[in-house]
Amino acid sequence: MMLKSLGKLWRRLRRRRAFKRVVFVESMTSLPERLTSDIYIVRRAGFDRRAAFECPCTCGRRIDLNLVRSREPFSSITVRDGKVSIHPSVWLATSPCGSHFFVRDSKVTWV
Repeated sequence: MMLKSLGKLWRRLRRRRAFKRVVFVESMTSLPERLTSDIYIVRRAGFDRRAAFECPCTCGRRIDLNLVRSREPFSSITVRDGKVSIHPSVWLATSPCGSHFFVRDSKVTWV
């Protein structure tokens, strides 16, 4: 019981609190194997298509968000002064980590 509680506390302390930078790429194949603390946005012909980043809980899962409104579900992303905001929140309900968070001005707010 105590080990389980310590494990939960350790995972909570390891969580990322912010993303370092926004990187624009032309295709999903341009993404590095390990995404670390950056958010990658696939932008072609002036349109944002996808956003990819590592789960901020540091479980190692890669999150890939659709930014194209004609395909459901989709997210919208705003980049200002090198900081990114994502709407709506990101919720990995079916993932083992179960992360649920907002990204505003590159800062992660956990729900």
